Amino acid sequence: MSLKTLIKRMNVLQKTNKMERAVATSMLTITNERIFDKGKDASNSSLGNYSDGYMSQRKKANYPSNTKIILQGLERTPKGTRQNPNKRGTTTYKATGEMENDFSVISTGQTLGLGFKNQFNADKSGWVEETYDTKIFEHTPQELKSLSSLMEKEVKKILNG
Repeated sequence: MSLKTLIKRMNVLQKTNKMERAVATSMLTITNERIFDKGKDASNSSLGNYSDGYMSQRKKANYPSNTKIILQGLERTPKGTRQNPNKRGTTTYKATGEMENDFSVISTGQTLGLGFKNQFNADKSGWVEETYDTKIFEHTPQELKSLSSLMEKEVKKILNG
């Protein structure tokens, strides 16, 4: 490859968000699976549990019963996770699906990242992290390795044409 071609391809990296968009979209899939399917925070611990009272309210409100709830009998409290036989389902943020559907690739103005399109959901996610003293939307060490690998692949793809 000529130096001129290499410079041209490097300019593509600088002037477009092609790489950012591909990486962010892949990371969205990985992060969604951890948070919304497996119900895990950034340390790979359970997010917590839905209380019996909440689950009965859902039933009374005729929410669909096929909502993804992982049965584990764990309770996340501000002091940590503990066994609680009175708790029925681990929180996966899929009770209504609203937060999962809203979590997406967003623009911060200068770059792309993952976040919520709806400010209410962004505020709610911050409240949950603060209340339960846990990081949910940060990346795990394994996700950061995946991020690095994805970026490397995308750069090679662009540079090699």
